[in-house]
Amino acid sequence: MKKKLCIDPGHGLGNRSKEVYDPGAISAGVSEADIVLAYGLAIKWIGKSRGIDVFLTRESENEVTPVGRRDNLASEAGCDLFVSLHCNAASPSANGTETFYRDDEDKKLAKLLNSAVLAALQFRDRGVKHESKTQHPRLSVLDFDGPACLIELGFISNTNNREKLLLRSSRLAVAHAILDTLEKEYGLQ
Repeated sequence: MKKKLCIDPGHGLGNRSKEVYDPGAISAGVSEADIVLAYGLAIKWIGKSRGIDVFLTRESENEVTPVGRRDNLASEAGCDLFVSLHCNAASPSANGTETFYRDDEDKKLAKLLNSAVLAALQFRDRGVKHESKTQHPRLSVLDFDGPACLIELGFISNTNNREKLLLRSSRLAVAHAILDTLEKEYGLQ
């Protein structure tokens, strides 16, 4: 049976407030929302070329996508897997990729995709973490009824991470790595 993937490019219009654009973290004039939207679009584009059905919770900066409804949008679209993309920000020395999950069903997906993204970006491995160990408020995008994870691709506050995240070659490498992993491990096709 063919499976459908949801990619959630984090933040954006209506994320937390109805008519307000939430850029997420910003560093050196670059916003998290813009970076992860570019990654989401790359995954959808490459997925389409492979015959993989990829649903995006937002495809532009103008789409209103409340964070509390993104898992519902994915369910309504018939998605089987849910991957939310984000970027971290902290001190300029903080760097690396980390992935969050909610329960045991999600842990396998989180581990697989964390490894795939690390191989593509070659960033420091900050690990796979259970959502309850975060200092963030509850990650509502992980309420999806099926395997779900939230990937912090890298730190936009770190010059080296940010510059690499902005490269087209990095977007394509991450998109291929995620899709290759999901095809192999979850029968995504």
